[in-house]
Amino acid sequence: MKTNAGYLLGWLCLALCSACQKVCDPPEPQAADMISESTFTNPLIPRGADPWVTQKNGKYYFTYTQGSKLVLYETTALSELALAPQHDAWIPDPEGPYSKNIWAPELHEIDNKWYMYFAADNGSNANHRMYVVENSSPDPMKGEWVLKGKVSDPSDQWAIDGTVFRHQNQLYMLWSGGNAGAAPQHIYIAKMSNPWTIEGEKVAIASPLYPWEKNGGAINEGPQVLINPNGQLLVVYSASGFWVDTYCLGLLSLKVNGDPMNPGDWTKTPQPVFSMSAESGAYGPGHNGFFESPDGKEDWIIYHARSAPGGGSRNARIQRFTWNMDGTPNFGTPAKIGFPLEKPSGEPIRKIYRTEGWSIAGYSSEELVNDRLAIRLIDNNESTSWIARYSTSPTNYPDHFVTVDMGRVLPVNGLYFVQKSGDRKIKELELFVGDDNQTWESVGVVKLLDLSPNRQYYNLPATRQFRYFKLVPVSGHDTQSQPGLAEVGAFILP
Repeated sequence: MKTNAGYLLGWLCLALCSACQKVCDPPEPQAADMISESTFTNPLIPRGADPWVTQKNGKYYFTYTQGSKLVLYETTALSELALAPQHDAWIPDPEGPYSKNIWAPELHEIDNKWYMYFAADNGSNANHRMYVVENSSPDPMKGEWVLKGKVSDPSDQWAIDGTVFRHQNQLYMLWSGGNAGAAPQHIYIAKMSNPWTIEGEKVAIASPLYPWEKNGGAINEGPQVLINPNGQLLVVYSASGFWVDTYCLGLLSLKVNGDPMNPGDWTKTPQPVFSMSAESGAYGPGHNGFFESPDGKEDWIIYHARSAPGGGSRNARIQRFTWNMDGTPNFGTPAKIGFPLEKPSGEPIRKIYRTEGWSIAGYSSEELVNDRLAIRLIDNNESTSWIARYSTSPTNYPDHFVTVDMGRVLPVNGLYFVQKSGDRKIKELELFVGDDNQTWESVGVVKLLDLSPNRQYYNLPATRQFRYFKLVPVSGHDTQSQPGLAEVGAFILP
């Protein structure tokens, strides 16, 4: 009997534990509780002339024309390029032939070393030439960049927009050149004996022929190599003056088994392959690069364009492209700015929790004057924000805080933040999580860019389950106190 009673008692304990577990474990979030964040919009960033992307080991390295230095950005998701911090790779001496007007940088890995090619001058455009720096570090974001020197053919004429590629075990350089920067500009090619030395004479493989190549100036520039699915060598280039709205992309095709150094083996497509679209807010689309989606299943183009006619700054954009039956790329029409596009295949698709049932569980202070209340953090309106500037006894660091109640314990992989417009933006904040709004655990300090209204994401070190999270500002992007935010939320990853 004692034995049977023991078994019965043990069974009852197990049953009670199981029931308790079912009651105590938080319920799994349902699809209705979340929004799938699977899209992005162009432009990626409000700048980005002459964009270039290199990818390796799941990372993308982005650079563009900044004029005075070489910069790099590293990201695992190009649709979130705006979140990548800037790294100054190389800054030239303030004087010298390559100290000014640094244009169209490109990052290439050749023979296990990194090289950045760029055009530069001494302040006079007529003196533009191509140069290259080298980095032996496996990581281009680290190590030292060393100037290898000027990259020039024997003529040593005006040259910009250099790019390199390997074809049948021979290294080549392509670039755009002309008469001291005056039109016409041609596309040249030459063999290279190493990544910093041109071997022999250059050959022109493209010159402006058609009216669409001569708007604002007879110009062929920005050559970029593209290999089609059949292994054929193609070159996409920019045509006309970059300052005109009708700046566009043209296409050169090397015939099968052709010689890249033989101009007769290249064919130019008589129409542009990518052109202005006023409806899309894409004026002067051009100077592009190419990359694959993270899973390698999709081909994408990165390019710059202006959002309004008649000039202005150029911004970087991306969109997927396909292939025509004849092996030529089908870039389609420039994607409309602000229109949701599916992210590149393989990028993280976050499940964003809906905040309708959330509440504010505490705050140090809030601004009543302009309705900048703590609840504005979770009202799904990026134009409203929480701040405490005009409140009674506004709190400063380190006593400034706000606490969010998600309504129940939820599994969380990370949080997102949206900066407010104007001043008083948070630069660093400490993030705490807890289950009872009393006992807290710090899960890290979040660094936020001065970037509005883009979402900025913070991945927790590991998946956590909690009900409350507290934001404690540590520093701001300016010297003013009481920094605030526009929106905050949480997400899980599939």
